[in-house]
Amino acid sequence: MWQVLAFAISLSGLLIATYTDLKERIVPNRLNLFLVSSGLLIHLSFSYLNNNWSLFGYAIFALIYSFMFAYFLYKIGVWAGGDVKLFAALAALNPVNPFIAKFFGFNGTTISIPLFPIELFVLTVFAMLPINIAILFKRADSNTRKHLLFLLSIPAFLWVCSTAIPIEMVSTLFATLSFFGFIYFIFACYFAGKIILTKKIRISELQEGDIPAEFIRIVNGKVIREKGFNIKKLINYLAQHKIGNSKQGDEIVSPLKARGVTEEEIMKLKELVNKKMLEDSIYIKESTPMVPAILAAYIVLNISGDVLWLLVA
Repeated sequence: MWQVLAFAISLSGLLIATYTDLKERIVPNRLNLFLVSSGLLIHLSFSYLNNNWSLFGYAIFALIYSFMFAYFLYKIGVWAGGDVKLFAALAALNPVNPFIAKFFGFNGTTISIPLFPIELFVLTVFAMLPINIAILFKRADSNTRKHLLFLLSIPAFLWVCSTAIPIEMVSTLFATLSFFGFIYFIFACYFAGKIILTKKIRISELQEGDIPAEFIRIVNGKVIREKGFNIKKLINYLAQHKIGNSKQGDEIVSPLKARGVTEEEIMKLKELVNKKMLEDSIYIKESTPMVPAILAAYIVLNISGDVLWLLVA
């Protein structure tokens, strides 16, 4: 029954983390420490009592690779520090899928190797999609909302046609067009979000943790500002921090850091404003909470089993 205990602790921790993430945009360190300690203790005890140390080894392995993967996402600005610790803690508690639904008579396929954290991450990404779109629709004006709904209606209509038409070739064509139409809708939401989910504030109003929507750096004594984000900028950013390239100048703030700005960075910006080198304004973006998506993905996988692995098997 160790799976039930691991599930109960994980679910309770995710509910608390969801509350704090939505209210204060933080995941308490004490909560993460409790979760990872509980995970290691549960698997250590089970392994000792059954004289089978493979499960404890699974927990250690899942904890290490999950932390390394999540830390990489933190370094490139995808996740905040609290998300990294929470994800690693969940890996220690759930190296394999607890699949709690089986205790209630549900059938499902599960795998017995410690890859559940990977599956949890993938489903979290999918769960973030409707959350982000819902936030985007809520913040958008009526014209933008109508335009996005129209773009969504096209692939939806094509999908209905693909299921209704009995001719296989025509049905496949409509399904393919529906897929590409949905991808186009996602890109449209992404670019709309870059405009809608950003706002301009005074640097004097900037607070620790605010996420800038632009790069600000000093190159050859001059302040350089760049708005937006693309793959080229991400590659340049990674290359610069990997090899210590100084050609890009002294970076002050970057939209690729999910942790947001620090007090030290805010002080640097204010110094530049006082020296008349920088306008007293900055674009910041509104990040969306990730823990609710992790919670949703965790619940789904404990009801459905390891469904994602069936798709690639």
